[in-house]
Amino acid sequence: MISPPLQTIDPRTICLAIPCHTGRVDVLCANGVCNVIGTGRLANQPLWQYGGSDVRAVRNSIAHQFLNRTTAEWLVMIDDDIGFSVRDWDYLFEDEAGERAVVAEYLQKTAERRIAHFGLGFCRVHRSVFEALEQLTGEDGTPWVKQGMYCGQLLWDYYCNGVNAAGEYRGEDHGFWTLVRLADVQLRVERRTNLVHSGRGEWRYDAQELATVADDSGAN
Repeated sequence: MISPPLQTIDPRTICLAIPCHTGRVDVLCANGVCNVIGTGRLANQPLWQYGGSDVRAVRNSIAHQFLNRTTAEWLVMIDDDIGFSVRDWDYLFEDEAGERAVVAEYLQKTAERRIAHFGLGFCRVHRSVFEALEQLTGEDGTPWVKQGMYCGQLLWDYYCNGVNAAGEYRGEDHGFWTLVRLADVQLRVERRTNLVHSGRGEWRYDAQELATVADDSGAN
């Protein structure tokens, strides 16, 4: 039996977005979505973003739709290959200290069972965070987050990727959370979930089991 909602955030203020390149959503992800809607934890229609081979552009498009076409306060980003339970959702929405962003850990799809510490597969971000990123500037006043046209829309590039100053390649997830940190946003890392990363197998995250797993910031 699924318990009643524990979250203190109004379900009507939440926008759930799921990028899906193939158009095929994993059954554990779909089951999680159905459960959070059915138990009253989410009151809005999910924003499914099908197609698009450039995940960076797809995520920026999602953020654009969230900010300009909804009045929701919270954007929840869940990847189409992440399985989750109602309990995982409740952990994500616990409001410990008024944090404006929460990111949960899960496993990468690797044989070494590496942890994705700052991925975008299961997280929530307040609307004000994106506004804070738009205000970031360098010493010369140049905005850190740039704008560009994609499919007829002028998008902010919140999810930047590429090679950083240290010569390391980082994905769009690492780029986003780096900007969040630079904007001095109050952030909480959630480690109590039991998320399942699905593909040609299942990579199940368990915080106690993985306590000694080597550190890795990638989220693939």
